[in-house]
Amino acid sequence: MDWNPFPWKKILFYRGMGGKTIDKAVFLGYNKEYVVYFIYLVIRKGLFMSRYILLVLLSVGMVSTSFGESDLDMGKDEVKVASRETYPGEITLAKLTNGLTVIVQENHTAPVATVRCAVKNTGSINEGKYLGSGISHVLEHVVSGGSTTKRSEDEIRTLIDTFGGMTNAYTSLDVTSYYIDCPAKNVETCIELIADAMQHCAFEESEFHREMEVVQQELADGQENRQRVLWKLAQETMYQESPARIPIIGYLNVLRQVQHDQIIDFYKTRYVPNNQIFVVVGDVDTEKVLRQVTELWQGTPRGFENTPVLPQEPPQIAPREATVEMDGSTTDILLAFPTVTLQHPDLYALDLLSYILSEGQSSRMVRDMQYDQSLVLSVGTSSYTPTYANGYFAVKMVVSPEKEKEAVKRALEHLYDAKETLVTDAELAKAKKQKAAELVFGRQTVQQMAEGLAQSYMSTGTPVFDEIYVESLQRVTAEEIQAVAKKYFRPEVLNVVKIVPRQEAEVAAARQEDAREWAEKGATHFLTLENGLRVLVKRVEHLPLVDVKVYALGGNLRDSEKQAGRSAFLAAMLDKGTKTRTAEEIVHYFDSIGGMIAFSAGRNTISGNVFVLKEDLASATEILADCLKNATFPEEKFQQVKTLMLGAIARRNDNPQAEIMELFADTLPKTTPYHLVSGGKLATIEPMSTADLQAYYQEIFVPQNMILTVYGDIDETQTLELVKKHFGTIPAAKDFEPLSFDFVNTLPANLVRHKQTGKNTGLVLLAYAAPSIRDKEDYAAMKVLEAVMAGCGYPGGWLHEELRGEGLVYAVHGVTLSGPAPGYMVFFAQTSPDKVEEVTRRLFQNVEKAKAGNITADEFRVAKEMILAMHAQGNTTVGEQATVQGLDELYGFGYDYDKTFDARYENVTMEEVVAVAKKYFTNHLLVTTSNREKQ
Repeated sequence: MDWNPFPWKKILFYRGMGGKTIDKAVFLGYNKEYVVYFIYLVIRKGLFMSRYILLVLLSVGMVSTSFGESDLDMGKDEVKVASRETYPGEITLAKLTNGLTVIVQENHTAPVATVRCAVKNTGSINEGKYLGSGISHVLEHVVSGGSTTKRSEDEIRTLIDTFGGMTNAYTSLDVTSYYIDCPAKNVETCIELIADAMQHCAFEESEFHREMEVVQQELADGQENRQRVLWKLAQETMYQESPARIPIIGYLNVLRQVQHDQIIDFYKTRYVPNNQIFVVVGDVDTEKVLRQVTELWQGTPRGFENTPVLPQEPPQIAPREATVEMDGSTTDILLAFPTVTLQHPDLYALDLLSYILSEGQSSRMVRDMQYDQSLVLSVGTSSYTPTYANGYFAVKMVVSPEKEKEAVKRALEHLYDAKETLVTDAELAKAKKQKAAELVFGRQTVQQMAEGLAQSYMSTGTPVFDEIYVESLQRVTAEEIQAVAKKYFRPEVLNVVKIVPRQEAEVAAARQEDAREWAEKGATHFLTLENGLRVLVKRVEHLPLVDVKVYALGGNLRDSEKQAGRSAFLAAMLDKGTKTRTAEEIVHYFDSIGGMIAFSAGRNTISGNVFVLKEDLASATEILADCLKNATFPEEKFQQVKTLMLGAIARRNDNPQAEIMELFADTLPKTTPYHLVSGGKLATIEPMSTADLQAYYQEIFVPQNMILTVYGDIDETQTLELVKKHFGTIPAAKDFEPLSFDFVNTLPANLVRHKQTGKNTGLVLLAYAAPSIRDKEDYAAMKVLEAVMAGCGYPGGWLHEELRGEGLVYAVHGVTLSGPAPGYMVFFAQTSPDKVEEVTRRLFQNVEKAKAGNITADEFRVAKEMILAMHAQGNTTVGEQATVQGLDELYGFGYDYDKTFDARYENVTMEEVVAVAKKYFTNHLLVTTSNREKQ
């Protein structure tokens, strides 16, 4: 996949494909007794193309280094461990004699693991003679899951599906990375699969041509994605000479020139051991991993050093501006000032300034521009500091077009104010605490740990740079922050990048027409308080974190058609003020401790969540309870939230996926809660009043309708007392009647709806009625059928193999969209407008195939194994465990219902799967969107 990491906020870890980059370096001095100097010499231009010389004067407990006999055998063909270093946290860094770097971290909190390999000197800035073609990205598509000299791609897919592995890859500006997440017992298989792909890709010509079609469709779809367009436009504006100006995916006319033999050439020269960083994290044995990796790379020698020489980006000497029009109703704005590279000491002050300006609701710009003045729908800042060129400090905003000028003016006032006045001690302390907390919160999963290790090492030469980075931030002063603001926030080098709505009459007319139309780590304790509130408490000591959640049955289950969005509105108001606290005091407290408070609403519940370090549990729990007992719904905040909700409604049609999902909901029968759009409509949100929310608040947050979970590094006895103190006093509701889940989801006939849009992409959504999660046997059989047809956890199954395999779609998915109320089985595909009709026909063909029972024994077996293995890898964080157990109890299954998961799915038979296909795949709903009239 083409990864465009728009760095709105500086964070330490990549979080999924929408992650942010880690561009930091440090010269660190320790105390007089134990001195560790990390001295790196950067001799490259690109972010992941440096070679670092790390001189380590050994510090007790910090780093240990060993050199074996293999150092004397460098001339031999046998691959051995050349050097080895160990770090706190059971981290080992080894370098093999052929140049391969191996990083292993043991983490035995859950029986899961992740295996990944990053390839340096790839990515769009490093493509040399192929610059502009996106050849790194094309190669990623061919290598990821593609045939090797040992196995066909079908054999690889089947093998991974068998143990429920999740595999993917991404390409960025300066690296390509591949990974497989798996149960720990299958880690050796995953190591072998990644190693095979990194050395022995078969380059089947048919696979190359297929992926070329897929990549071209991805490029076309990306042109309708505002975030990708904004990222591309920003890079093109900020960089005139640097290859960072070139899109990761390349230019279409250049991409089309890529030949089969060229990707083979690129693979042979760039996918060499000395460019590869192999990372394994999880419930593993370091010695076994190192032995296996060393054995798998036998016979693969070190390659030529091939760090490309990148052109220097000349200093900017005048303002720049770039604007594009896109379908939509809001304006996206980026304001950016050139700053520094990763190596510059101003890095740290810039990062903290970004957090002071926009991290959290109590930050300067968010509080002022988003809430107090309602100038923007969203605002954020980031300090982007790569190594290939000077980076930039950016402000990103989404605004209504009529507020654009005022928002830009106010944003610049905030930046320029940092030049004139010192940040306060409280602001600086809060930003530093947020960064420290971020380090802990970003280490909950093996995936986060692995990505952090890899990126730290590639950026700085040490896998534990994140700790060093946070320590360095603690030394920054208010005067240093003011100094960087003065130095870089200069009007004469301001860059303004905008995406504005199209203004053509036909677009406006179309809008007007449409407007009409877990891993067990301890026992879970369950009790019911005297007022009827159910409570789950669980001690998990892996990290010093605590997750507190409250769920109340509500959402679309309680809202009527005229009340659509009421639950979302209520959730957004819960932290906007209580009888004893203002909204600003609430958000300031959580920002100051680096914690989080959040309220949200979905189809079935309204929830509240605080996520904090363990020392902050008591205060955080008190504030959460206060919001649920004493919210005051101040009129000023009410109007601010309403403005934001109306803006989000207006923006819905800017996103093709959100647009078709709203059409889907609008077309469903009114007897189902899935007919309601959770975020509401203009006609439902506009007339809503504080009195409406107050009445709903009193109705829903009663003990008999709620469940509370407290999971993490806690003392169970003290926690139960804390819960009783703050939640046991909520009065029970008189004559309480449980919410009914008996809704009708039957489609009365075959329904078809098409919308012509201004977007050059085609979407197809095909839906059938599906059982609720309370229909245990039918639901389990439907999930197995879903896995057969569309994969489990990631794209796969019949649809992916056929439609993606033939290059008909960029993406195709299937999901059973259901809950305690019966829902729908939804198939979704994104393609080019001219292929919508053919993709629709293929979807129907596969539905008929399922009804005919044309499922092989192997397909059935693999589908069940995938479901079981994916489930075994889930629920590894305290928050995930709390959610599963809490909702199971709330929905009436019992908090330990998940323990029956394996048995429920193991008992599903082939006959039951075919039966649910025949039972539910009857009347359908077909929704399509494209820039063409319906054919």
